[in-house]
Amino acid sequence: MPTEQPTLCANNNGNCCQADSYASPYGLTYVNSTQQLFGGRTYTTFFYQFHSNHFCNTDLDDAKCCTASADNIWVDVDPTLKVKYVSFNGQRLANTEQGEFGLKLGSVNLRVDDAKTSIPVAVTVEGAADALCPPPGLAPIPGLCELVVQGATSANPNACCPTTITVSNLQSNFVPPAGSAFQCAASLENSPFKLEFDGVSAPQTVAGQQYVSYNFRLIATGSCRADGVHDCCHAQLSYLDMKVTDLGITAVQLDGKSVGFSTSSWNEPNTASYRSLVVDNLNLVADDLGAAGLPLTVTVRLSADSNPGKDLCDSSSDLAQGGCAYYLHSEDGFCCPSGLALQSIVVPPAPPGTCAPDTNVPASDASMSLAYYEKTCGSSSTTFNFLLANHNDAACKYGYCADVCSWSLYLDPSVASQVSVGHELAVNNGKQIITPGNVATGTPAALTFTYGPTGASTTNFYVTLPAGAKSLTSLCARNALPGQGNKACAALVRSKNVYVMVFFDETDVFIKPADGSSCTAGSPPPAPACSNPKPLADSCLAVRSARFNTMSTSAVFDFALVPADASATCVPPSPPGRNVDVQIQLSAAAVDQISTRGQVRPKTNLALDRTSGATWTVTSTTAATSLSFEVQGPLGLSDVCRQGVSPDQPANSCVVEVTGDNGCFRGYVAAAADGRLVWISEAEPSSRGVNAAVVVPAVVVPAVVLLLALLALAAWYRRRRSQKYAASVSSGSAGDLNRPLAAGSLRDDLSVPSASPSDVQIRVPGASQGGAAPGGR
Repeated sequence: MPTEQPTLCANNNGNCCQADSYASPYGLTYVNSTQQLFGGRTYTTFFYQFHSNHFCNTDLDDAKCCTASADNIWVDVDPTLKVKYVSFNGQRLANTEQGEFGLKLGSVNLRVDDAKTSIPVAVTVEGAADALCPPPGLAPIPGLCELVVQGATSANPNACCPTTITVSNLQSNFVPPAGSAFQCAASLENSPFKLEFDGVSAPQTVAGQQYVSYNFRLIATGSCRADGVHDCCHAQLSYLDMKVTDLGITAVQLDGKSVGFSTSSWNEPNTASYRSLVVDNLNLVADDLGAAGLPLTVTVRLSADSNPGKDLCDSSSDLAQGGCAYYLHSEDGFCCPSGLALQSIVVPPAPPGTCAPDTNVPASDASMSLAYYEKTCGSSSTTFNFLLANHNDAACKYGYCADVCSWSLYLDPSVASQVSVGHELAVNNGKQIITPGNVATGTPAALTFTYGPTGASTTNFYVTLPAGAKSLTSLCARNALPGQGNKACAALVRSKNVYVMVFFDETDVFIKPADGSSCTAGSPPPAPACSNPKPLADSCLAVRSARFNTMSTSAVFDFALVPADASATCVPPSPPGRNVDVQIQLSAAAVDQISTRGQVRPKTNLALDRTSGATWTVTSTTAATSLSFEVQGPLGLSDVCRQGVSPDQPANSCVVEVTGDNGCFRGYVAAAADGRLVWISEAEPSSRGVNAAVVVPAVVVPAVVLLLALLALAAWYRRRRSQKYAASVSSGSAGDLNRPLAAGSLRDDLSVPSASPSDVQIRVPGASQGGAAPGGR
């Protein structure tokens, strides 16, 4: 714009405008910027406030600009940036133009009074930008912008053009005004198009050069549902953007015809840049695709030094060959659905009764994320901790913002019956399903958690193997999902409508173990719940003894809760008839086993928590009873009970707390080995823990028991025959057969009591593996 020069502006001929910023009330204040990711591209939005609160010097105002309108605003935007969207006062400003003189905000048509209350202005550009404008010539400071406000007076429609610079007033905890930032609809459900992968051709040699073709198909979705951002169901497809590697792309064909393409890099926020294949000028609507869709072929040239395993698709998208992350952009830029172009994905079905979405999306485009968080090891167990996060809040920036409804970890079928499961909150105990898989056919097993975090939250999940120092390769199934590649584990995270696939191995663990170790130490034991306890021996109701039997593949534990003798001097934990909580501080791994398999008695009034152990609620006048459970593995007391809970806890003991209305009592209980202690399973199926599809070894009876039982039957049969024989011979010759067996004889030792489903143990002669022989009688 021409500034005031005597030869041009003589006689006020309308060729000039007043440019003095001191003779204008208008200004632009910078408040903040944000970055968002849509359609595989980063967009930066700069937020300003346009106002008319500057002091206007009337002594310098020859053109009467202090009361002029503001009709058009020019901002000196960096010419290397591409403006995508402009919002003015919460609405998209259609009359914008980016040219050699910067960005024109046209036809704003404001009066001085209109801008007394600051008007929000937002300018969105493509890419990750630090500043909207180059440093202005009036004040060469990075971050400021030069601007011109063109306005009219009653005498001259072009009288005013004050040139000024922005003022910076950064706002902390800035929240963008509604509708001010650019958004495009990224959900594939709100798209009439999607891309599928058909396969890779065999290498072909032309003129001594090898070429490979990647074959895709652009198809109509057949169903479309607007997502509330923009209705894209009738959008026109302008261009396709695909994440690719640096393989040399030589040609792209759509429906057998060559089409133009380009490759470029776009910098995502907080990540490395990736290479983008853009197939432009498509200008398609859904009806153009036909029933079979349009084939899209990308041909690459293999150089002599190319890695034979290198793929066209960027490995950050998906590890499967041909699994490309793609983005479909509409002509107006407001539709940018994304997806993964994979060969017919076949994933194991979700268990009946759980959510079963059928649309796969890239993990980077969904609000759901799963991480391998930590591995902790004990002498007899290895626990893998997985952290599932959801980012579905009001500021969700992902293309698919949804709540987790379930997720599955795919297991080696040979260990599926051995795993135990832990939940961060005890209320979720039992909310998992284990499908067994098949070792012979290699069908993976699956551990499915039937819940997950919602909104903006995280949840921890724990999976334990009953052996120390195990790795993910011992836990997970190989080749469980398409794209798993050489990763040890595969998982599938589901929302109601979409799912993502996640792959990881030991190198991906979030909390790294110390050098030279494969595991972390885990969290320290929790502080005892009772802050000022009385001695457990003073309680009229207490766990006074414990027994255990450790066998080769399992172990049984029994804690006896016994009231004091009537003549004893003791303190009742609660008045008669009132409740008492008996807490045994079991290890987290033991709690996981018990809550997963349900091999515990009693089942009622028993709370299991990974932090506090087992809490058993009884009445203060309860009769003698016991808490019994079976766990897998040759475990001892130090394996199932937390050690080091308090400084005075003896080694190889359990912390027991009894809490009631009259206070808390704490003590430490050791356990005696008892080879006669054997678990007898209940007849009825358990409603807690492992799905009925899993066969978990619950009855562990040493072979010697069965053998001795057969011998007892043989002895009884022999005696019956002897009695019959004695009736037919003389009394002298049969006398020896009629003598009663001596105490401790074969018949007495082989007596086996009958067991009802509620029995906890049976007594047998001799010691089982790891247990002590029964005492003499």
